[in-house]
Amino acid sequence: MAETYNISDEMIAKYLEGNATESEREMIRAYIETHPDEMAWLCVAAQEVAYQEQLQDGKSGVYHKSLMNKEQIDDDLRYSIAGHGKMSFAAQDDDDNSCAIKAQQLILGDYGIFVSTSELTRVAQQNGWYIEQKGSPFDFIGELLNFYNIPAVQMRNANVYHLMHELSQGHKIIVGVDHQDLRQNRQWQEFDDKMFGKEANHVLLVAGIQTNADGTAQITISDPSEPDNPKVISMQQFLSAWEDSGYFMVATTQPAPLEHNPSMQYFDYEQGHLQHFANVAYSEIVKRLAQDGYLNKNDRKKYRRVIFICIISAIFIACLGISCLLFFSPFNMSVNLNEDPDYQIPELPLHTGTLSITYGNSNTMNFEVSKNQNHFVVPDIPHKFKEQKAHLHFEAAGFVPIDTFVSIGKSIDIRYRHDNRLSKIFGFVIDSRDGRCLDNVTIKVQNLTATTDKSGRFLIEIPFSQQKPEQQASAYKDGYTLWLGTYEPSETEPWQIVLEPK
Repeated sequence: MAETYNISDEMIAKYLEGNATESEREMIRAYIETHPDEMAWLCVAAQEVAYQEQLQDGKSGVYHKSLMNKEQIDDDLRYSIAGHGKMSFAAQDDDDNSCAIKAQQLILGDYGIFVSTSELTRVAQQNGWYIEQKGSPFDFIGELLNFYNIPAVQMRNANVYHLMHELSQGHKIIVGVDHQDLRQNRQWQEFDDKMFGKEANHVLLVAGIQTNADGTAQITISDPSEPDNPKVISMQQFLSAWEDSGYFMVATTQPAPLEHNPSMQYFDYEQGHLQHFANVAYSEIVKRLAQDGYLNKNDRKKYRRVIFICIISAIFIACLGISCLLFFSPFNMSVNLNEDPDYQIPELPLHTGTLSITYGNSNTMNFEVSKNQNHFVVPDIPHKFKEQKAHLHFEAAGFVPIDTFVSIGKSIDIRYRHDNRLSKIFGFVIDSRDGRCLDNVTIKVQNLTATTDKSGRFLIEIPFSQQKPEQQASAYKDGYTLWLGTYEPSETEPWQIVLEPK
């Protein structure tokens, strides 16, 4: 076959290594286009040689049997041979299939939420966002961020301007890629895509984009498995790897806080975006996205994961009937709503709240939530909705609202927490005689102290464990009578303390 078309094994090897001449490359590209089956067989044969060499070296082979019998090679086996299993999971071609969890863990850390990998894996497994030994389905990447109240959205068919738009707003980005495309040269990528199609198996964090004077661009990426070793790659190499995921992207919708991101010290939080990014004005980025029809839309596309498998081959009619009955029986979904112990305020328990769960676009259940009623059951869910997403919304006075999507299953655990409105006590101290502001006045609330400045103003930050609906305070300054009082903490109303001279 190789002699008929003047294609030799040596020529193929040179092509895959990037050492072929231009005429040889053109010949092999044309050969791939017109003879894909024969080219696939050459690839399989080359892998057989590698396998035999591994056996001679005494190493454990990556293939469990000889592959030289062409008649035994079908499409699925060829995908398996080449390491391209048809999966829509973020799982590298090594033993680590937690790249999506680690990527979300890094982003949570950027927002001041530090959770162990094991805890994130437990939450993801419980909600169906992670499947052991397979990885994280792309449809659910970002749900861990939403679970911990860091809003994030997914997008397919994104482009570089989307990356620039999100990065210029201080948002964090995860993209899906074909991990092999980041390792291979251009010839290997072309061969890989033509023979085995485009598919993604890994996620990366996009940290930045830089444009050069010659018009080229480079992307700064961070691999979740090597977070302290960011890499800069060419735009062409990045786009080749990103394309295989259908240009999949997850982006947060809030800028990362400065206290956890020193690099954001020049970011204008009030304005909400950088004036220029990668030498492009922000207005031009927005204009480009608007021209392409991506902006000024009120509704966001919702992507729902639909996995419904019905492969039942009946041997006996009775067995088929029993299997169908068990497989399609409706089921109940148990929802447990509990307060996060790390954010509890004992003096302010939850009195009443509302919980709504919607699935299938029109099936909605509403529940009243109280301190003693936090377990709910959504009954008789048709089996066709299992593993799909349900919209969950929780709201209660004094607590952070929850608005997220969860994977429908038999049991779901949701944690809510107090908002932070009782965390500040601020105000000013004046002299009762003439109303002038007093500096160096010591204000004490519990074991927390503050001293007034030259304008007589003070501020005390109260941690969650010490927050109360009312706080007793004292104020003291030499030459004045000790002041004692009780106030309600407020983010908007200042305290006014009046000291009497002795």
